[in-house]
Amino acid sequence: MHVIKRILNKNFVLSVICPIMIFSIFEHFKMNLIGIIFAGTWSVGVVLTQFIQERKLNFYGIIGAIFSVISLVGTVISRNPTFYLASPIVSDSLLALVFLGSLLIGKPLIQIFAEQEMKDAFPEEFRKTTKYKSAWKLLTLGWGILSISQALLRVVLLYSVSMELYFSISTIYGNVTTPLFLLFSFWFPKWYWERTA
Repeated sequence: MHVIKRILNKNFVLSVICPIMIFSIFEHFKMNLIGIIFAGTWSVGVVLTQFIQERKLNFYGIIGAIFSVISLVGTVISRNPTFYLASPIVSDSLLALVFLGSLLIGKPLIQIFAEQEMKDAFPEEFRKTTKYKSAWKLLTLGWGILSISQALLRVVLLYSVSMELYFSISTIYGNVTTPLFLLFSFWFPKWYWERTA
């Protein structure tokens, strides 16, 4: 229940519910392109406003804003709403490649993030152990699988349901599973290291 409250907060309403409502209203009046432009602009605006107010760099928010801007520009140029709706599929596929690719080349991506944020929390000797590296490999694999699942779900939805339903389910799924897996990512390493001690 505590986790659900943390996810269903003001940021969730502003970042997820509001864009869906904006798109749904315009879609109802058969103005899909304008609805997508306004919904995307709103999403970018929320990220920028939060950054200005809190003066903090939110890595995941910045990535989302970059993808939204690229999608919006492409949609406006092509005047095709499908471009905006399909762009998260491309984004998820690229993220999956980055996560899974990092397992083959050097350090797992999640290990790089963790050590950048709290390197001092892990003693140097511990960082050399197999179980330390294994935890980050498993988490990075998990993020890769999550990205693939999001891309596959969006592909299925894009070709099987209405634009409104696609936009709603796609947005909610992405904005619920990602924070949940992020919370799991903070819990998992300690649990794994204690279990393999």
